[in-house]
Amino acid sequence: MISTYFKRVEQRIAKTKIVIDKKIDFKEIDSDEGMVRGTIVFINGYVLEFMEYVEQQKRLKYRFHLMDKEGKMIFRYDNAPHYRNQTFPHHKHTPEVIKESKEKSIIEVLKEIETLILKV
Repeated sequence: MISTYFKRVEQRIAKTKIVIDKKIDFKEIDSDEGMVRGTIVFINGYVLEFMEYVEQQKRLKYRFHLMDKEGKMIFRYDNAPHYRNQTFPHHKHTPEVIKESKEKSIIEVLKEIETLILKV
């Protein structure tokens, strides 16, 4: 059920100690389909803008865009079908290159951001 996934997302965000502000919108289309989108601000000024559209445990569309406090991209994961690679349509943008990537969820991206911020 989508409400179960939404609850897991809320719990993960609440558990993330480096979050200082957030605006999250959950939209339930039906019991197995929904969208979560929002903005999360982290302790070092990084900002994550994201959107996930999920249906029956499948991530149909997603975008996770992390920026520094000046608005410069740190990375962006998405599944927009504009880069043909081994992991098409999944890929990761960095300032230098577009890389192959597996599908990501907001929960996985939050773990990556925690590691990135806490190692600095």
